[in-house]
Amino acid sequence: MSRFAGAPVVVRYEPSPTGLQLHRSDADTRLVMGPVGSGKSTMMINELIMLAVLQCPDKWNQRTSKWLIVRETYPQLRNTVFESFKMWLRPNGTTVRYTESAPMRIRWTDRLADGTKMNAEFIFLAVSKPEDYENVKSFEITGAFINEAGAMDHDVISVVNSRIGRFPPPVDAVDEDNPITQTALLIDSNPPDEESWMAGIFKSVPKHWDVWRQPPAVLPDPKTEDGWKLNPKGENFKYLGVGPQKYYLDKVSAMTREQIRVLFEGNFGVTSHGKAVYRRQYNDDQHVANSKLKAVKSQKIYFGWDFGKGGEAFTIAQVTRTGQLRVLASLVADNIGLHDFAKNMVRPYLDKHYPKKDWPMKMIISIGDPSGKGSHGLSKDTLNYFDVLNNSKDGIFGDWFTTRPAKSNHIELRVNAVRYFLTNSTPTGGPSFQLNRECGILRRGFNAGYAYKRMQVSGEARYRDKPDKNDFSHPHDTVQYIALEAHPKYNELLKHTSFVTREVVDSIINY
Repeated sequence: MSRFAGAPVVVRYEPSPTGLQLHRSDADTRLVMGPVGSGKSTMMINELIMLAVLQCPDKWNQRTSKWLIVRETYPQLRNTVFESFKMWLRPNGTTVRYTESAPMRIRWTDRLADGTKMNAEFIFLAVSKPEDYENVKSFEITGAFINEAGAMDHDVISVVNSRIGRFPPPVDAVDEDNPITQTALLIDSNPPDEESWMAGIFKSVPKHWDVWRQPPAVLPDPKTEDGWKLNPKGENFKYLGVGPQKYYLDKVSAMTREQIRVLFEGNFGVTSHGKAVYRRQYNDDQHVANSKLKAVKSQKIYFGWDFGKGGEAFTIAQVTRTGQLRVLASLVADNIGLHDFAKNMVRPYLDKHYPKKDWPMKMIISIGDPSGKGSHGLSKDTLNYFDVLNNSKDGIFGDWFTTRPAKSNHIELRVNAVRYFLTNSTPTGGPSFQLNRECGILRRGFNAGYAYKRMQVSGEARYRDKPDKNDFSHPHDTVQYIALEAHPKYNELLKHTSFVTREVVDSIINY
């Protein structure tokens, strides 16, 4: 490749099309995102090697540079990028010394063919929390590589960037006004969450940045048994030790659609550390509406509420005449309490989009978390969460509609109610569940975020029997309450619940 033309060191490296673009770029910051196995780290390592080789000699005829390589943990660094660096520096008799203890280091000191001496140092530093930022600030470096940056906080980018261009010192340079000739911040990542800082970078690329998305490794193909085929434009296939068939296609049958979407197609999404609750029923392509869903004024509308200590959620839905459950909107809040959430977020939203004149009380079914019937430490003037919503004196909703407890709080009943709509079709053949594309947190929850947490046990993977309480659980609870209320055959739902305990019976009786 052209960057190596005439260079004193030969590295046996064949860049991919994305790698070629990276190596030709002179942007201060360069970001590559792509599927697993696409050769991202390899192109970054080789770019650092090239930048080290291309440094201008200093007063002592040395090509001096210092590079920081960052990832979340030392085991990750040691098992991946550190070993890869050793491999790429090993050929051609290079003189390399390693320091295996943290922070790990590689020192490269060679006499080059042009008479200059290579004097490059690569420092491997784990950064996973704000306390680690001080360690970064102790280094003065030429440039840096942040590996799998999508898993890190955006502040890491700023902290690392603030240390770049500080080495070598101007006094060592032949030209003190230009001591450093080659510097860069290199970043790679598998696709992170669609709400991450990196997704924002691709929507609006900052000045002095170059960004690339590698092609998907696989493409949908309904003609194949598992529904997937290799992408002819996929990168790094011939360097996968087991081959692309085994690396990608042999694995798709055991993966969820969202996992394939993120890891193999290279799209932003939601990665889960558990087992997605609706992994077998939900299909993003099928259940997310192609156009914005709007309420039909002549039909009843459902309001669903979930209460929690600062984890409040509210969802609006409607059931069409064909039996399709449409989730129209969802609001969530952290750490503001139900009263403020209802008064300052929900009521203004309803007044604007679902005004009282269009949606009188008789057209509204408002239901909430049955556990809200308890006091939960509320004021002595307020008996429970339902009182907060229904108090006519306060005027939040008491002058408009009344909210009551949902039919049951049994998690399996609630989940099965949603699964009913996900797995059935309308008389016209369409899906019985549609989600407004704007309901981002619900969509991410359906894809992977709302999940059964994996248990820390040896052997075969085991998961808890209740979904994990996280940012996705509160809005999903509201959808479940609505689905339970809207289910056309509640008794049939009871029959399909694997165990009907006294808790279930009591909840129905108390309702």
